[in-house]
Amino acid sequence: MRISILTITLTLILFSCRHTHEKKSEQQLEQITELTDSSKFETLLPLEEGEFSIKENDFGKIIELQGTTHPVDQIFRVSEFEMIALDSILIVKSRNTSDMFMAFSLPAFKFIKSFGKVGRGPDEFQYPSLVKDESGEFICFIYESTNNNLYGLNRDLEIKKLPIEFQKREKTFYDKQLYGISSKELLYVESISMGKAIFRIDSRNDSTIISLLTKLAFSNRYKNWAAYIGNFGANSKIKRAVFAYKYFKRLIFFDFENKTSKVVHFNVSADTKSGDAVSMLSPSNITHYWGMSSQNKYVYVLYSGRTPIEVSKEVNKSSGYIYVEKFDWNGNPISKYKLDHWGYFCVNEKENTIYLASTTDEQPFISYKLPED
Repeated sequence: MRISILTITLTLILFSCRHTHEKKSEQQLEQITELTDSSKFETLLPLEEGEFSIKENDFGKIIELQGTTHPVDQIFRVSEFEMIALDSILIVKSRNTSDMFMAFSLPAFKFIKSFGKVGRGPDEFQYPSLVKDESGEFICFIYESTNNNLYGLNRDLEIKKLPIEFQKREKTFYDKQLYGISSKELLYVESISMGKAIFRIDSRNDSTIISLLTKLAFSNRYKNWAAYIGNFGANSKIKRAVFAYKYFKRLIFFDFENKTSKVVHFNVSADTKSGDAVSMLSPSNITHYWGMSSQNKYVYVLYSGRTPIEVSKEVNKSSGYIYVEKFDWNGNPISKYKLDHWGYFCVNEKENTIYLASTTDEQPFISYKLPED
């Protein structure tokens, strides 16, 4: 009997020790997983303030990519085109008969439906833009520039007008470029006197607060709106916003929590252009940044580096080409890609894929698989 009791006691002690050890191991594994799970913890150095000149070779060797064409039956014109790729769906802004938008499934590019009536009536669209929704509440937002209204596109591809109230002015056209943190909080760029600025609108607490975060004008020489045309993106998880200028090879990265800015520019002679709007918009003027796709890890910016006249000559002879520059959220150049077509783009970072809508091909949808980091 004593032997049995002793055996049981020893067994319980050993089990307790083993269970404690396993529990500690599980806790350690959970801690390691948490530390290595980048979706839970973002490790980003503070934004270095000031102006920094970088060179083309800071990207390293340009990586040339060949695209894969994806035929579709729908006929549409690739002009003032916009796309947002989210998981297995691609939302396209391009007029198709009487509708303004189309949806395709990915990766097969199977047509789902067209939606969003073109017109001047209530909840119809004339000059809309697609806006990212970082919260995931909607596939994306839609901003109509003629009436300053914001809509949400849900998973059933239904458009819902949202109650957020932007400041109304006596305008027939608003030039906002938006980034959605949620349906109640957005960042946007809009023209102001002598340039443009980044704003935040917050409607979370039964009141609407609009605040100016930072101005984007950088020289008294350029005092017109055309000089500050560009592309805007953000990442609220790490409190960063970015703006890339169309007519200057220049980007500003902004920490909207600490109100600090880092300007990245390239020393190019094109920045000595005349300061008036007519000269700025001339087709003989070099276009630098052409589009942006801001993602969790990186900022992807479409880059031309030629004049519209030069590009027009190229695409009349071939499919043309365009570059994508990749930066991290501290403004450091990471990679530069050369795509074998000219057009409009978006990036699905989760799938490591660039989607391009070619302006030259009969079948406009082209995808590019990015090399692994």
